[in-house]
Amino acid sequence: MSHGSHDSWIARQMARCIGECGAEVLIDAYDLESGDEVTERLSGLLSQASELVVLFTPHSKSRAWVWMEVGGMRLNRKRVVPIFYGMTKRDLADSGGDGALTGLVERQLNEFDHYLVELKARVSNEATH
Repeated sequence: MSHGSHDSWIARQMARCIGECGAEVLIDAYDLESGDEVTERLSGLLSQASELVVLFTPHSKSRAWVWMEVGGMRLNRKRVVPIFYGMTKRDLADSGGDGALTGLVERQLNEFDHYLVELKARVSNEATH
């Protein structure tokens, strides 16, 4: 779960819902400890992840860590799910910042339930294989 620090409360609620779908959730609020070397720790967490949910808001859209996490996952051909709140993908395009999201289906936060249904099906499918 990638987000800007201003959006921690929303991100924690989203992470809780993701966990309720049976997926293991990695989020800095829970998985980074005092004194951790952030770059090393996040690199390890991202290498374990099969997909990344990214909460894009007016606060997070310019956060370097958010974009590094997106880039890392895209380079490793892992699923990246952009969720927008208080803005749209067009807002990123207008500022020239949407290139890393090219070709991805995005959702608005109001559509997060749709993503959860999809996720639950993927988790269920993985459990049966």
